[in-house]
Order: sequence, then C-alpha cells, then structure tokens
Amino acid sequence: MYLPVKATIATLVVLLLITLSLTRLAPPGDPASEKTTKQQSSMIQKISPQPALTITYKPIHSPDDIEALTPPLIKPVAYTRVSTLAALEVSTKKQKFFDMILPAVLISKQRLLAKRIKLAEINAMPTPDEKAQAWLQKQFKLYKAKDTTQLKSKLADHPTSIILAQAALETGWGTSRFFLEGNNIFGVWSFSAKEPRMRASQTREGKPIYVKRYSSLIEAVDDYFVTIARGGPYRQFRKARSQTRDALELIKYLNYYSEIGDEYVQRLRSIITRNKMLRFDSYQLQTADAI
Repeated sequence: MYLPVKATIATLVVLLLITLSLTRLAPPGDPASEKTTKQQSSMIQKISPQPALTITYKPIHSPDDIEALTPPLIKPVAYTRVSTLAALEVSTKKQKFFDMILPAVLISKQRLLAKRIKLAEINAMPTPDEKAQAWLQKQFKLYKAKDTTQLKSKLADHPTSIILAQAALETGWGTSRFFLEGNNIFGVWSFSAKEPRMRASQTREGKPIYVKRYSSLIEAVDDYFVTIARGGPYRQFRKARSQTRDALELIKYLNYYSEIGDEYVQRLRSIITRNKMLRFDSYQLQTADAI
C-alpha cells in the first residue's frame, strides 16, 4: 500500500494546484471557470478512493493471541481486549507490545488520510453540497476547527515512532491498569459521566479522577489524535509537524503532554533511540490489493 498511497497524495496535490491556478486565471462567475473546476473535482474523486481495507477484530486472552508483525506491510488487526505482558522476558514483552499496538496506530492514521482526502475533494467543489457541508460541520465540532484551513492542520498525523513511544511510556509497556481494563493507551482523562470510563486510584485536589474506556485499541488511537488536534498545549506541536517529519525533533514539542514536562520528552527520546523505533515510520497497512 505504501507506494499507491504516496502516489495518490502526490497526484491529489498536483490536481489541487491546477484547480487553484485555473480558478485564479478565469474571472469570477466565468462559466468556463466553473466548468473547469467541476471537471477537476470530478478527476480528484476518481483518483482518490482508498484501497480496500478489511479489519479483523479480535480479543487477546493471552500474549499468544497477538499476531506477529510482518513488515513492511502490517495486517490490519483491531484488538478489542488486551492481556498483560508483565510475565514475559523484556525483549519478548516489547516485541509483543509493538505487535499489539502498531496495527491500531496505522489503521487510525489511514482514517485520518481518508478525511484529508475528503476535505481536499470538498475544497475543490465550487459550491459544496448539503452532504459535504454536514460532514464539514461535524469535523469542525469534533476537532474544534474554525475553517477548512485549520481543519486541514488538525487532521494531520505524525511519525508512528512517536505514537508507539508514548504508548509504551503511558502504559508501562502494556502493564497499566487503565490499559488492561479500559484499552486506554494514552492515559486520556474523562470529564463526562455520560461516556464509558473508570476511576483512577489517585485524586486531584480531593476530587476523583476518571479516565476513558475504549471498545478497541483503534478507538483509543483515534481519540488520541483528536486530543492532539484539539488541545491548546499542543498548538506548537501541530505547527512543527507541518514542517518536519523528524520524530526526534518533534517530541520536544510534547513537553506539555505530561506534568513532568521536559523529563517526559527525554524519556520519549530514550525509548525511541534505545528500541530503534524510527524503523516503524515506514511501515504501512496491508490492503486487500496487497494480499
């Protein structure tokens, strides 16, 4: 899938640039301009469908249920229940952790890509229809975006190595209670009693703390991306990821993700480098076309 997706994105960018240039050349309201724009939009819709992706959902009752990775194309498996890895030897535990988390990360990133492509299609429309407008309003609300330019930035992703390192740090390599009981990979808090959640053992200023429960690891990663997109403390991180894909450069903008600040960044750096996690940045999902 790696080459087709990159080719799709590259082609899409070219077509959008052509659309913008033709729109600038023709005067506003010019029928020829409107016709050209519609033709470009139609072309984009034809070249942007996502490769077929069949996700396998399954629970983990023991580490033996975790499917081994087959790089560089990773089978799309969604685990709905996890099992502790605490009893495993360190190197085995880490590999099982990657096997378990990586598919969910790649599936979630694929979903973001699909949203970015849809946004590009809508931006190419002379006048977005009612369905397109409804989709936009839903995304604006979810990601706290004011317009399509801001939404585009919030729909971006970042290197897989960063996400895996955060997952390892937040879950203690898959051993935390939040992870084992609620599929909560990133320690995301809950502020609403209306959503599935669990109570933490500690309190904050005498008040109970709750964290979210998720139905699968994919849902947890999806929510992680929303958290990064919405949070004010991650504004500099979002800006930086639009300028570089260097994981070790980007992590220094995640100092607000944890109360330990710069120490959190140093721990992420150590996890990434010691476990040679930059290799995961080139891994892609296996699609039906690649099977």
